[in-house]
Amino acid sequence: MIARPILIGCVAMVAALSRAAAAPYCVEQTGIPLQCLYVDPALCQHEAHRVNGRCAANPGEFVTPETALQYCVVESGNVVSCIYPDYTDCERDAVAQGGACVAAIPKPLPTPAPAAGVDPYEVKRP
Repeated sequence: MIARPILIGCVAMVAALSRAAAAPYCVEQTGIPLQCLYVDPALCQHEAHRVNGRCAANPGEFVTPETALQYCVVESGNVVSCIYPDYTDCERDAVAQGGACVAAIPKPLPTPAPAAGVDPYEVKRP
């Protein structure tokens, strides 16, 4: 009899935790795993300031575009603006716009073309 309400409570708790893990924004602190509890980027940024951390995008739920610059301001509705080379300017604008500053995915470096006159398939013997 008593086991049934406990079981229902445990199932409800697991369901709530799995939904919390699916939030697109996380608070990142040194030495602590990502706390992905935030759907609104402004709330994430506010909590990050409170605990002396940073707001980060949950890699499983929200992917920033590949860009040459390092930081993006994300506003409600997932409006992304990746125009910031340093965190200080990004954070200032994020607070002013009611959003969060998150790290962007770096653009992959281009692979260099082989030098002219070099056969990349040439067999070289020692």
